[in-house]
Amino acid sequence: MLSLTNSQIKRWSLRLAGLFILMAALFWLGSHLLLPGLIKKSLTEYGKKIGYEISYQHLSLSPLRLRVELDGLHLAKEGGSKLLEFKKLAITLKWTKLVIGELGFDEVLLEEPKVLVEKNLPKGIHAGSWNWQELIAAVEKAIPPSDPKELKKPLKISVDEIIVSSASLSLVDDSSKLKESLNPFTMRLLDVANYDKNGLVTGVRGQYDFNLGALQFFIPGINKTIAYRHVAITGGLDNPQPGNLGAQLNLRLDEGEIRSRWDFNTGSKSVNGKLEIHSLATSPIVALLPANKELIGTSGLMNADLTLKIGGETDSVAGDIHISDLAILEKGQKNPLIVWKMADILQFEYQSVKLKQGSNNSLAIDQLAIDAPTLQFEINEEGFSNFRRLFARPTIELKSEPVAGSKVSTLSTFNLDIRSTLLKNGEVYFSDMAMRPNFKVDVKRFNATLLGVSNTPGRFATVAMDGIVAGSGGMRVKGQASFDDPRRNHDILMSFRNLPLTAFNPAVMTFAGYQITSGRLNLNLNYKANDGELNGSNQIIIKKVVLGDEVPDFTGKKLPLGLAIALLEDSDDTIDVTVRIAGNVDSPEFSASGLVWQAISNVLTNVATAPFRALASILGMGGEEGVNAVPGEAVFLVADQDRLEKFGEYLVKRPNSSLEIIGTYDPVLDKKELARAKADSAILQDAGFKLAPGEPVPTPSFTDPKVQSGLKAAYAQYIGRIKLGQRLLTLPDGEKRNEQLHEELISGIEITDVELQELAKSRAKTAYGFMVKADPSLKDRVQLGDVKTVEAGKEGIPLDVEIRIK
Repeated sequence: MLSLTNSQIKRWSLRLAGLFILMAALFWLGSHLLLPGLIKKSLTEYGKKIGYEISYQHLSLSPLRLRVELDGLHLAKEGGSKLLEFKKLAITLKWTKLVIGELGFDEVLLEEPKVLVEKNLPKGIHAGSWNWQELIAAVEKAIPPSDPKELKKPLKISVDEIIVSSASLSLVDDSSKLKESLNPFTMRLLDVANYDKNGLVTGVRGQYDFNLGALQFFIPGINKTIAYRHVAITGGLDNPQPGNLGAQLNLRLDEGEIRSRWDFNTGSKSVNGKLEIHSLATSPIVALLPANKELIGTSGLMNADLTLKIGGETDSVAGDIHISDLAILEKGQKNPLIVWKMADILQFEYQSVKLKQGSNNSLAIDQLAIDAPTLQFEINEEGFSNFRRLFARPTIELKSEPVAGSKVSTLSTFNLDIRSTLLKNGEVYFSDMAMRPNFKVDVKRFNATLLGVSNTPGRFATVAMDGIVAGSGGMRVKGQASFDDPRRNHDILMSFRNLPLTAFNPAVMTFAGYQITSGRLNLNLNYKANDGELNGSNQIIIKKVVLGDEVPDFTGKKLPLGLAIALLEDSDDTIDVTVRIAGNVDSPEFSASGLVWQAISNVLTNVATAPFRALASILGMGGEEGVNAVPGEAVFLVADQDRLEKFGEYLVKRPNSSLEIIGTYDPVLDKKELARAKADSAILQDAGFKLAPGEPVPTPSFTDPKVQSGLKAAYAQYIGRIKLGQRLLTLPDGEKRNEQLHEELISGIEITDVELQELAKSRAKTAYGFMVKADPSLKDRVQLGDVKTVEAGKEGIPLDVEIRIK
């Protein structure tokens, strides 16, 4: 048996202690004196091998603590910019993880890292690639090839805590002229590992916390910048099962928050996400709108619950969105462009279906409700609206070039379906700066309902609107429209009641040259368009209008408003006229408002220049040529007789106007036709026919023996019996002889100027009789004037009339 004394034990203990101290000293000397230099040399050589500069200032190793500290790292491409540099990196390993074959880190601390992500203009081997892509390609090239038959056990890696402080990131893309920086920001990751809870290496999991500080980022393409005062990102990664990766991402943007959960399926390459948005400010988002001038969001908060599905044949996003207290201002303007109290987009779903030759996109919304919206609509001095200025695409002339080879065009469709759209208690402020003075009118308590809005061809949406116009006027709209192209297909009825005429003074002053002192306006507008063919009816009812002073130095076409009011206003001081328009909306020069104003202008102009034509238009009787007499006779056809009677009935109810009928004649045509009428009247009378008074003289038929006898009698009366005998002896009996006798008879009748003037007077008296037929009291308001010469029209001899204010 071996026995040790106390002195021997003590001696062996001292020897073992000394050996341990010697080994520790040697290990320390190697770790602090030899190993750092060897590592630095190896990194330098490796950097040269892959074409990069890798250097650092100081490396400190603590073997017993399993801690490595690296100061002043510098990583750059040879002759290029720095990819990475930092002040200090500290890494602490865990003994407990190492002994079980796992690469485990207690903590990783990184101070003041500076990262450059850069893409240069296309040149060199890696033309147009990012600098970090080039680094990865160089590293992969330097790695020796592995044996594909060799089975490798995946290495487990875990980190308890990763802290990055005072970091900065620079992003540069020369191709898009992008140059952005993010600094300073902090990052914290907890319990990071590449295996799941069962120890299976499947991906990455862990908790993370990014404090990015203030963020201002330029978005290429749209040339917009998004900015937040404070940005923070928190969340975690997990592996619920093989082939799946889960991520919890919580984003803090100033006072707003976006909470999201994402599930990635590596097999199907699909992503499912759920987002909850709480009190997110819309101001930074407003700045991204594709407007021609900067828009400023002065207020607005967004809340939303969304689900997203990405991958496979269909991508979709669905949920509810609520935007409250929104206010958008055009830069440089005092009044907001758009304001609303609350907007709800309920049960919406956007889908994008991928097809072989394009995509099929659709947006379905169950309800779109906006509470208390306010809209500023302004037309500037050049005649362009603020919305056109803001959102219209600039016109670019494209030069056609020959195409080498045919290409398959991609097709993309978009389907819209909104079941219900509700606007409550809104306001619209309209102003037209092109008018002098400026025209301004507002619509308050505006409500609108649209049901079944869809851009599917052939489907019509129901439209209903109401509101208060110019303080006291009522507005109501109802009908239907096809939102596939509402301009080309619609049936809308608009009614306006009790509008103050003084509110429209700028328009009247601009286009008519007068002011209006008082009066009220009612409008009934009905517009129907079918495949672009528009028919519109505009009933205009004006009550108790009082015309003011003329506009001094008016340069436009001054309209006879005084005469028009006298002619149009009835005994109740009411003007009721209907103006109809028609046209094709696809025509480049088409303008509904232009057609309406042109029609009104024509009526008002005709009041002074062609009153009968104006009255016919007002009463909807047609007759663009007014009232016309039969050439050579003091006779009016039935249609013109009816017009004259209706004009009389119309004047009975318009006590503020009087008429002077002016008899007219055409010196050329009437002279010829009066001779014809005299000849035919004589022929028919001598033939024993009685002519009805007020009826046109009929053309004789010379196949009748009585008419032939009448022709001879009339010829003998006006030309002479001797001449008649000569013609009967020298001309063979028959149709041609009768025609020649008829022509010679007409030519032989002399018509004097006095007879033509008497003809004109007779026409005026005849017209007078038809007009006063409705009411004998009109005799004091309808008078006969002097006759005058006119030029015949295609409908006959136009009767003239002058309107006077009583």
